[in-house]
Amino acid sequence: MNTPNYTKSAWLTLGLVLAFVAGWELYWRNQHLPIGYNDDESMWASKRRQVYESSPTRPVLIGSSRIKFDLDQGSWARITGEKPIQLSMDGTSPRPVLTDLGNDPNFKGTVIIDVTEMLFFSPDGSFPEKEAIKRVKAYPTWSLSQQASFQINRLLESGLLFLDDRNLALGPLLNLLPLPARPGTWGGPQFPREFFVVDQDRQSIMTPAFVADTALQNKVKGVWLDVGAHSPPNAVTGPALQAILDATKRSVEQIRARGGQVLFLRTPSDGIMRAAENKLYPREQYWDRLLAYTQTPGIYFEDYPALTRFSCPEWSHLTPADAVQFTEDLIPIVARKTGWPLGEPLSALLGQPIPTCR
Repeated sequence: MNTPNYTKSAWLTLGLVLAFVAGWELYWRNQHLPIGYNDDESMWASKRRQVYESSPTRPVLIGSSRIKFDLDQGSWARITGEKPIQLSMDGTSPRPVLTDLGNDPNFKGTVIIDVTEMLFFSPDGSFPEKEAIKRVKAYPTWSLSQQASFQINRLLESGLLFLDDRNLALGPLLNLLPLPARPGTWGGPQFPREFFVVDQDRQSIMTPAFVADTALQNKVKGVWLDVGAHSPPNAVTGPALQAILDATKRSVEQIRARGGQVLFLRTPSDGIMRAAENKLYPREQYWDRLLAYTQTPGIYFEDYPALTRFSCPEWSHLTPADAVQFTEDLIPIVARKTGWPLGEPLSALLGQPIPTCR
């Protein structure tokens, strides 16, 4: 009986697979997209385990997408000596993460909470909390096999563009098909792939193509208008708002009782987005009340000329160049506002007087 020899078939199959992979990679590189990393549960968990190393120079950042775009981690490290720990999530309320840190008896670090009102003041259990709750619950069960897969994936993602699941997986590519929406349905926001990529520190960075193209920026503005049209018409008030304030105060006090520190931050927005935020979430009823009720310092971008000179190309986030400048301008304000010891490199930046804010 003759035994079949599959050696040639195996080599042919391997060659075809490698040719396809190389062609797919070259195709996407020809689209001038930068390398990005999958901001999935494992990447978030890898940062969550670092919170016990937090300090004023290495704060834990929680919030939504604005602080992921606007706080440049390289600039923070250049000035203070350490990179922050980024736990923020796109389109998500930070309150489940704050609750998690408050309930963690081993966390005694520093937290900067970015407040995007429509997300921060969302009702308990509502959609903006869904992803945060999911990741908080999944973290304690982050297995050794998942950790090993994460390390392997991160190594591969550093060299292969087509592994960017946010933009180039089958699902996102199918979303680009020009199919009309069915009446009464909404599939959620669909951003152009050029909008941004995520680096290894979970910082979101607008691509050069997006920064240079007003047509792409207008597409994202259209997405924000679409999101607004499918959002609740009224902001949370009354007992529901009080419940949010009570839970936030409880978590802040838990962190402070262990020697930790908390700061609230309101990053820039403009255009129609800013007008809608001002209308739905008047500062006195939400931001000012939050700070007074929790007895926590806060930095509101409109209180400081250095932080108001930035324009968001799509109304909600800063370009990479502006993120660098915003971070450089923000750090001395944080130091003056809180008294946090942010390291010797900061001393040169503190020569300029910084106005106080309410």
